[in-house]
Amino acid sequence: MSEVRKPKYPIISYNHILSELSVNRKDPCEVIRELISNSYDANASNIQIYPLLQEKGFIYFDNGIGLSETEEINGITPYVAFFSIGKSTKIQGESIGYKCQGSKLCFASKNITIITKCSDELWWRYISIDNPQKNIDQSFNIASEFSDQPWDSLSELFPTAKAQTKNILKKLNQDFFTTQFNHQGTMIIVDGLEVQDFSNFYSSNEYGKNQWSYLKHYIRFNTRHGDMRILRADETDFPKRRELSFRETIGYNDQCQLFLWSMIKYNKYELEEIKPGYPYLKKPDATEKIKTPAQVSSLDHGNFSGRYCSTFSYQETTYCITLAIDGNKRALNKYPELSRKGDGKSGIKLVDQRGTFISSEGVKICSYNKIFEHPLLEDYSILADTKVKSHYILIVNGSFNVVTNRNSLTDDSKQILKDDSFLKNIKKFLDEAQRQVSVFREFIERLNKENQEAKLETYIQKLDKLKKDIKNRTRFKVNNIEQLKNKWIIQPEIGEEHWVGALYTMFSHLVTVDLPYAELWVRPRTFCGVGLDSIAVPLKENSLKDTVHRGLEYKYTFSPTDEYNHPFIVTNFIVCWDISIPEERELIKDAYGYFGYVSLTEELNNIGYEIINIQSQTGEIHDQNIKVISLKKLLDHTFDCQWTTPPK
Repeated sequence: MSEVRKPKYPIISYNHILSELSVNRKDPCEVIRELISNSYDANASNIQIYPLLQEKGFIYFDNGIGLSETEEINGITPYVAFFSIGKSTKIQGESIGYKCQGSKLCFASKNITIITKCSDELWWRYISIDNPQKNIDQSFNIASEFSDQPWDSLSELFPTAKAQTKNILKKLNQDFFTTQFNHQGTMIIVDGLEVQDFSNFYSSNEYGKNQWSYLKHYIRFNTRHGDMRILRADETDFPKRRELSFRETIGYNDQCQLFLWSMIKYNKYELEEIKPGYPYLKKPDATEKIKTPAQVSSLDHGNFSGRYCSTFSYQETTYCITLAIDGNKRALNKYPELSRKGDGKSGIKLVDQRGTFISSEGVKICSYNKIFEHPLLEDYSILADTKVKSHYILIVNGSFNVVTNRNSLTDDSKQILKDDSFLKNIKKFLDEAQRQVSVFREFIERLNKENQEAKLETYIQKLDKLKKDIKNRTRFKVNNIEQLKNKWIIQPEIGEEHWVGALYTMFSHLVTVDLPYAELWVRPRTFCGVGLDSIAVPLKENSLKDTVHRGLEYKYTFSPTDEYNHPFIVTNFIVCWDISIPEERELIKDAYGYFGYVSLTEELNNIGYEIINIQSQTGEIHDQNIKVISLKKLLDHTFDCQWTTPPK
């Protein structure tokens, strides 16, 4: 009778997973991005963010629906979902945060406090958790407590608050809770967030010369509030009719107001509104000296501008595309808040905001210039060039799935971007943009022309360098061949296998049968760039029968440790410029499942070696040997060569 075994179960460490999720992997302000997305999903119309520089934290408020502790959506309440891993109230395709992992970024802190209220509740609910990253697990009680005076609870979190924090607490007083937070909403207070150089990223002070807030501009460029679908056509010059079609896509929202607590004058703080929508540059005004790409002497100094956008449907999903062309000079002038090489400014680099990007539900996820590597977009491949992307931004938005930290795409999403049907829509958009927008048409024409000229210039430079360097290369004369007696012949270098083949072919026609080592010379009859390089015949042979021909391969060098890239069974000679002589019986393999052994024969002493006992992995025997020859050494043994190596 067999033993009844008890069931066993895997052990999952909630704490470990939580600690992994709660690390700001890419950007110190990633947590703000996630909270903003949550606020939009909660239908908030008002968001307020208060950085706490001295406490290395922040207070975040929105007037969304609140975190209900009783009403389940998708089998879980919003309140429990906030603390849970992999379980969410959101639906994939309607919200970017459907994995319910973004809020965990708050947990990498000394303390997190939640104050929330739903429309059907009389009082606020409150919970404060110390060291949440380590303390929260499956057994941790997250039940909140009701509070009729949450403003007092808020103040008690900061018993020794300094001036800046006290000013914020005065703002978030009883009047705030009873007027702005009386119906519904959520407030998240994070203290001691694990971010190095916290104030460099979370300061909202833009008062004074050359003061730029990283947080403010991060919100504009990298969050749901900076939704690329919000075009502001009257300001940015995008087609007005497209603005309406963008509005009809799922999740579009240009009505949410977001405020950041900022110093507007010396030691005077107020809530500053950050307008919704991606910060596309405004259309040129009368003071700008605009020239088209065809008119400027150099594209780098271009001040040109052009706009185009459209939508298309793919697999029942509507995708939005925007193309904003702003010449490099215009982008430099009109984005003063973005950092250039060598300056601090906001800390968000201008170069990182130019080129092609993928956006999911309005949130810019990652750059994706590699889209132009596909053959369907060959006509626009120049747009992937590092220098070219400084002149434009192209954003493709859809319901793309993203990885856990939402900074890159899943493999499924990448497959969409490689799909021919999807890319045909991208090509159609770019083709239409060329027809509709003269600036884009001129831009592509100018780029292609300059690229062709650059290629030609590079080609000429390489040729000129080759000509100049010839005098420094090792060369030789052949004294016992009258035609070559006083003529220098240049030694091949790495990459010049064709020259090895040409030299072997030339000298094979000058070898007479009475010369030493004549039997190592065969006369090539072909030269092919694909497959084996040549077929050849012995010096005395003049027949065209297939049985008399030998397989011949040219290389600069060859070693038994290198896998031979042609079948041994079709090769009779491997001619290299130079080789090192290996050990007797050393194993040598080809790429077709055959192998053999090195044999150091008297015939090839100091010239090369043979590959013998050739057989396949499955035991098939090949009864012919292969001669591996150094052409340099063979020339020295066959002819009277005079070698010269110029001093370096």
